[in-house]
Amino acid sequence: MNKMRKAFLIIPIFLVTLSFSIFSFTSGDKQYDSKLVGIWKGFEVEKQIEGVEKHWIQQRFKNGTYVIMFTSKQDCEIETFTEKGKWWTKDGKFYELSDSSKNIDIYNYEVKNPQVVEFKSIQLSGEKNDTYIFSDYRVEVD
Repeated sequence: MNKMRKAFLIIPIFLVTLSFSIFSFTSGDKQYDSKLVGIWKGFEVEKQIEGVEKHWIQQRFKNGTYVIMFTSKQDCEIETFTEKGKWWTKDGKFYELSDSSKNIDIYNYEVKNPQVVEFKSIQLSGEKNDTYIFSDYRVEVD
């Protein structure tokens, strides 16, 4: 667990923190809620797969791209992987498209406060799914 904790502390150092504005901004027909820009962390236990605990650190950039590092634990085995892609918002919904997928994940989202955003799935991996709920927590980098 100590190595995992160190990894989660070191990763933000390598990620570039971008400044962001107070309001949403647009690029073409896509909108980007500036409240979602920055570095975020989260975790979930058995919400998608029984017996699996997942942790992540994600950086959403102002230009609508993201990078995320996942760490998952199942039966005392730990795996890590990264994902890159595009994100945008529209009509109170959050859209995420991984570079390795053709399917857009869609969530309702609510900014609970400047430090916490809650996501509720609408569609995952191209299929309707309204059962997955998780929160992202802002990581402050000095």
